[in-house]
Amino acid sequence: MMLALDLGIRGVDYMLVNDQPTTRSHPQAGTINARTMEHFRRVGLSDAVRKTGLPMDHPADSVYVTRIAEFELLRHELPTLREKIGNPGPWGETELTPEPIHRSNQLHFEPLMYERINSYDCSDIRFGWRLVSFEDKGDHVAAEIEEIETGNIERVTCEYLAGCDGARGPVRRGLGIKYSGRSSSEDAFYDGRMLSIYVKSKEIAGAASMKNAWHYWTINTKGRTDFITLNGEGEYMVLAEVRSEAPLEELDVRGMVGNAVGADVEFEVVSAKEWLAGLAIVADNFQRGRVLLAGDAVHLFTPSGGFGFNTGADDAANLGWKLAAVVQGWAPPSLLDSYELERRPIGIRNTTVSGRYAGMIAKLEFDETIEQDSEEGEKAREVLGKELHHFKEEFASIGIVLGARYDGSPIIVSDGTSPPEDDPAVYIPSGTPGGRAPHYWIGEKTSLFDELGTWFTLLKMGTNVPDTSSLEETAKELDIPLTVLAVEEDGIRELYKQPLALVRPDQHLAWRGDEVPSDPAGLLKTVTGG
Repeated sequence: MMLALDLGIRGVDYMLVNDQPTTRSHPQAGTINARTMEHFRRVGLSDAVRKTGLPMDHPADSVYVTRIAEFELLRHELPTLREKIGNPGPWGETELTPEPIHRSNQLHFEPLMYERINSYDCSDIRFGWRLVSFEDKGDHVAAEIEEIETGNIERVTCEYLAGCDGARGPVRRGLGIKYSGRSSSEDAFYDGRMLSIYVKSKEIAGAASMKNAWHYWTINTKGRTDFITLNGEGEYMVLAEVRSEAPLEELDVRGMVGNAVGADVEFEVVSAKEWLAGLAIVADNFQRGRVLLAGDAVHLFTPSGGFGFNTGADDAANLGWKLAAVVQGWAPPSLLDSYELERRPIGIRNTTVSGRYAGMIAKLEFDETIEQDSEEGEKAREVLGKELHHFKEEFASIGIVLGARYDGSPIIVSDGTSPPEDDPAVYIPSGTPGGRAPHYWIGEKTSLFDELGTWFTLLKMGTNVPDTSSLEETAKELDIPLTVLAVEEDGIRELYKQPLALVRPDQHLAWRGDEVPSDPAGLLKTVTGG
């Protein structure tokens, strides 16, 4: 649906085939990072998404406890949504982005996406259908799809096929593309067999023996869980380790939840699903001919860091404009070759960092006395709390979120400058081509991102800007859609270090300079894959 949103705003005809009858009914992926929120903003959905998930003033802390009703071990204090939006604070996000991180689950925001893609005249949405077969014919893709309820088969001819169908979907497997990377050890919390449990209860929050939080990590001798508040109204997602080889229907799911809470409260287990934690793997290829892959079909994460869904959303933003440009005819098919070149290194980068976080969690050791209400237990909790302090890195990953770069891409024009060092916890805005265009508040109230065009934008910054008419005229001659945006403020020129910059449709910088090149056609053809 992220890819469908991107194609929809560009008026590209598409069909979306999904074997599920409706949007998600079981929670998955509870963090929308700043970059994904920027993508939602770009397609006009960010305000609506903000109304789902954790409320504005709900505590957003992540706290480690023996059980929710027992001992607190360590608390990572995190700003509420209102605080993040209202002032930069130590995280500095509102200076870096117009859309700080938001805690909302796919369970709650997917219906908004579904409603939007259904509103596009260019969309054909087929929920309750499945892909039966496909074949790349060289100049098109032939596919067969089946309506699951009726068994009706339909033959489809399309210019391109995008497999956003997850790890077990038919597209990657049909292409014979394999994953590489870190597999699960299958013998530890966050590195083995896990359950995702959807819980509803009006009593759990009141049972807490400490200040409420968004995220409880429960650690005790009977089991560990990742206990996540979904909406502040009694809905939770519980990620629990499984220490048994028994099938799902024989597991004591209620016992796992009750052990994590540590108090006699009423709760409903709505659903439970198995999954395997500890994976940090990336597909060997993201494309074969006219068939492309995105999301979990090309990279699998453990939830540590919250990178999985968000990396997939960034895949869609990269792929969407390129597909649209090729289909609409103003960019050559070779533009699509840049997709794997740009996104696969990011998949490796992000899964590596997430895998490291998962490894830290899996290797955590603690004394069995941590639950004792005694001097020995208090000492054990103190020791564990000091160890857990290092885990704050997982919640300080702004470098991963905003720092993705496409250096070396054939459609990025280097200016010879070096970008900042890639640090998962630090993001330094840079005008060096290849990275996300640094955000800037125009007149302190208007987001630069809101003024960028749907396609390419020529950004003219400060006063006494060089003449750009040759570039603008050449874009018209080549039918390359170009918006010209003049921001006559010294601050943005100082940020970008040059008076001119060319911003791609996915908000990454394709070029910058102090004057238009002598061959403007060469520049435009390069950045569009020519």
